[in-house]
This record gives sequence, C-alpha cells and structure tokens, in this order.
Amino acid sequence: MATLPSRWSLAAACAALALAKPVAAQEGAAPSEPETPAAYVEHALDLLQRFHMNREQVDWDAMRRAVMVLSAHAQAPRDTHSALRAAVVAMGDNHGYLYVPQPRLQSTGWSGKDAAAPPMPEGKALEGDIAYLMLPRLTTVGGNEDVGAQYRDALVQTVQRLDPSARCGWVIDLARNSGGNMWPMLNGLDPLLGKGPFGYFVGIEGRAAWIRGEEAISSQSGAEADTGEPKYAIANSDAPIAVIFGPRTASTGEMVAVALAGRTGSRSFGARSANYTMAVRPFELSDGAVLGVTSSKVAYRDGTVIEGPLVPDEEVEGDALEPALEWLRGRCGSAAGQPTG
Repeated sequence: MATLPSRWSLAAACAALALAKPVAAQEGAAPSEPETPAAYVEHALDLLQRFHMNREQVDWDAMRRAVMVLSAHAQAPRDTHSALRAAVVAMGDNHGYLYVPQPRLQSTGWSGKDAAAPPMPEGKALEGDIAYLMLPRLTTVGGNEDVGAQYRDALVQTVQRLDPSARCGWVIDLARNSGGNMWPMLNGLDPLLGKGPFGYFVGIEGRAAWIRGEEAISSQSGAEADTGEPKYAIANSDAPIAVIFGPRTASTGEMVAVALAGRTGSRSFGARSANYTMAVRPFELSDGAVLGVTSSKVAYRDGTVIEGPLVPDEEVEGDALEPALEWLRGRCGSAAGQPTG
C-alpha cells in the first residue's frame, strides 16, 4: 500500500483516476435529504476522515481545500464525483471507490427483467471422490442485495449435492473471483471452514474476528471464538481442501482464500493474488452513489496481518487444477481426479 505524503497534492488529485473496486464488507447508510454540492462533498470527506484506515496520515485541511477547488463549479452533487474519486485515490490504498449506479440497475436491480443475471457458484463431481467448486464474484451494491441470499443458497445446494462425491477432498476454485460480498460465500461454505475465527479485520481501533454467530458467519469486535454452530451439516466436512487462486483473485476472493488458509487439511495452488486484502465499508450518499471507504487490513487466523498479495503454498505456472488434484490424490491414496463432465 502506498504511503501518503504529509500534505495532500492538488496536482496529483487533478490527475488521479479512480476505478470502481471490488467490495469486501457490505454495510451502508441510507441516503439523506438532498444536499448542496458543498455539503455533499463535506459529508463524503467526513466519512473518509472518520472511517479510513489511513486517516491519521492525511493533512485534512489541505485535503478539504483541494477537493473544494476541484468541485468549485459543481451545480449538483453528481458534478463533484470526479473530485471525490481523486480524494479516494489520494487516501493511499488501491481498494476504495466511488460507485455510481447505472439508471437501469438502480431501478430494476438484479431481479428486474432487463438486468442480466449474475453468475452463481458452480460445481461438479470428479472421478475418484473429489468435488470441484467454482466461486465467481458477487456484487451486492446498487440495488442487488437480494442476490446475496441467492448466491449463498446456490452454494449451499451445490455443496450438499456434491458432498457424497467428496470423500477424497474438495477443490475450491477462486481464480476468477474478483470480489464483491464475502459473507454469502463464507456462509455457503460454512461446514467446510472448520472452527473459527477464520480471519480478522484489523483497523486503528482494534480487530474484528470472522466467526460463527447464532444467525450467521460475520465479523464481530471483541470476540475470538465461535458462538454458534455450522448452519448445515455434510458428511465430508473434514476432507482435504485444495484452494486455487491467482492474479484475478481480488478482495472477497482473497478473503475466502484467507478463511480457508488456516483450516486443517487445506493447501493452496496457483499464483499471487491481486492484492486487495483490505476491507471496504460502503456508505450510500444522498444521490444514490456509494462511497467505499477502506477501513481495515486483513489478518489470518493466527493474527498475522497481510501485507501485499496472497502467495499460494504451491506457485504454479498455468492451470493449477492438475497439481491440486495430484495433492488430493496423494492424501487419499487413490488414482482420482479426472473430470466426469
């Protein structure tokens, strides 16, 4: 993560380009009453100053002056978006964002007849009692909240369906998981995760553990052990797990890999991840835009804070599936692992 300068650079802000990034933690505030452009900018900067993990490294007087200069001619809140995107970039992480929903998605959501259906988890049985799961990204920002439950339920059903075929282990493929909402993924994989905590968010004010609560897996401050049980049971919950990830694995994809890393009997294969191992808190602004504030770093189950991309246990050039299957075959002691379809 880049180190912020002691004073924020106006020239750098004018040149900065912000891209919509994957989202790790799904929280948000309801939109307020219509605001003037200046009040809109002040509110967004207040959120950055209060919640960003780098807030103590920023000259906030200089930041506010520069953003106000960039947005001086704004006639409406939407005219300030480029200035706020520059402010997000200037915070010194590569994960924050300002997301402006497209009118079609904002009005229909994923359930609308004109909206394309998001990808769902897929799975298949492989020869030799090995099950394969592929987890795609999951976006629940911008009116897509219901899709999180659909994703979780689809993953639960896939795990249950493949469980009889997983005596020798599971392959969990995160190679194309570029982010989104981590909680439907972890809750869908619940019985495969072992005992919590599965990881941590670590911020200036402390750390929050990823654990099972009475209702679901979530992050909880001040807790260090599960307070609930897996929400469903399978026969092969303790079978070995081979995790696949690579440069397209980002944000939530990386969080799932982190959660599986400390689980007994797991091993990872592939290439280094995209390096978005931070948590983002989304806040809905008065015009419907969502400001993603990078609020914390991520740590493994043992408390080790992650700096940089995830590195697999076995780095592989090209397709990592075959090395993953070979490892599972060796642990099972049988010739296995060719796709059946």
